[in-house]
Amino acid sequence: MVKDKQKIAIVNIFYPPKALGGATRIVTDEVSYLSKKYSDEYEIVVFTANTESSDHYKLTVYPIDGYRVYSVSVALTTSTNWHEKDDSMYRVFSEFLKFERPDIIHFHCIQAMTGSIVEAAIDLKVPYGVTLHDAWWISDHQFLVDQFGGIYPNGHPDPFAKIVLRDGVSLERSLIRRDYLKGLLNKANGVFAVSDSFRDIYRNNGVINVVTNKNGISESLVWSKKKTNATNKVVCAHIGGMSTHKGFNLFFDAVTAFKGENIEVLVVDHEKDESYRVETKWGSTTVVIVGRVAHYKIVNLYEQIDVLFAPSTCAESYGLVSREALACGCWVVASDIGAIGEDIDSCSGFKLRPSKNNILDVLKVINSDRSKYKGYSTAKNVRYSSAQTDE
Repeated sequence: MVKDKQKIAIVNIFYPPKALGGATRIVTDEVSYLSKKYSDEYEIVVFTANTESSDHYKLTVYPIDGYRVYSVSVALTTSTNWHEKDDSMYRVFSEFLKFERPDIIHFHCIQAMTGSIVEAAIDLKVPYGVTLHDAWWISDHQFLVDQFGGIYPNGHPDPFAKIVLRDGVSLERSLIRRDYLKGLLNKANGVFAVSDSFRDIYRNNGVINVVTNKNGISESLVWSKKKTNATNKVVCAHIGGMSTHKGFNLFFDAVTAFKGENIEVLVVDHEKDESYRVETKWGSTTVVIVGRVAHYKIVNLYEQIDVLFAPSTCAESYGLVSREALACGCWVVASDIGAIGEDIDSCSGFKLRPSKNNILDVLKVINSDRSKYKGYSTAKNVRYSSAQTDE
């Protein structure tokens, strides 16, 4: 007798053709790997959101590589990203579960779809696991950085400690939200943090059933070594976006103050399209600013970089960019906050407390040893997404 396949429903706010953010890359790799290696054991179905449609709660279905993707229209705003419940989302997801009848659900990022879809799984008695890619479940501030730039690197272990609240939100309302979402995690069959440091943050915030299931880089790409021979200078890059919590302002200030002849800079502006390219100066340093880069072209970007700067001021849950850069032989200068610098040692780069002066000091070190940083770094064993999925 042939055993029926089990069905896994994988849920994430974004999914191709809209592949936005590192978590979406992780989810896409998970689905691709499961559907290939485990096709005899499991059937995959994906539930995601269409955040660009005004026809809210409309459900559409489209095929990708032989599996079905359900997409629900929902507004993605600062408000919908925060709210923990949505009765209409509960209804739509319940209908999806009753029709598809998955054996288990793997939730990833669900902001805007809200915790109501998890509640639907509980009510219909469908087992589920949750991968934690950010702090949405335990904080009003998804990346532990408030609207004024205040940082909460440990989350909110003391629920009554001072926190900058959202406009119109009381502390009582904030606590109700946090307690509800943490309750959904505590009822899960598995809760997975993508790094040890992020696991510890969640445990300290009352989610005691969390374990580490570390992210890995994609195996769908060939991580070829950097090729920066077109310039004699060391190409230092910031590609995480021009936002405060990514340390961009600190990087900008340090480069502007830097004086040296062996460095040039590459910056990615995610707000510009792929064709965008501008050359400018920050202080005396030549800077090239390019637009966003599609995931399938990301290796071409790393090939142009000698040293990646990732001085995030927030507690990054993982930081794919630093691992991807290492896989291409780039050196990495990473924050010691969160997990973005977990895999960095003296053979692969620098870990630092993000500040203008600390970044400036590293720029001076790089400038004084051009030949070393034009060469390849030596990374630890590279972890791929297949290892994460197998676990």
